[in-house]
Amino acid sequence: MLVLSRKKNQGVLIKGKDGDIRIVLIEIDKGKVRLGIEASKGYSIIREELVSEIEGANKMSALSDLENIKRFIGESSE
Repeated sequence: MLVLSRKKNQGVLIKGKDGDIRIVLIEIDKGKVRLGIEASKGYSIIREELVSEIEGANKMSALSDLENIKRFIGESSE
């Protein structure tokens, strides 16, 4: 992990094959940092905690589907 110090309105540019990602420090207030992120359309920008929630929901959905399939074909899950 690269750790940098930035002042308000200073940024970091991440250069990639599919375009650049620019991250700018917008504001620091009461222990929170607001970041601005600019990226090419090929990138998805998602809050980390949402990724964990989506992965958990997908796993639950897959398990539910598996149980439904077993019930459909008459196989007991026990």
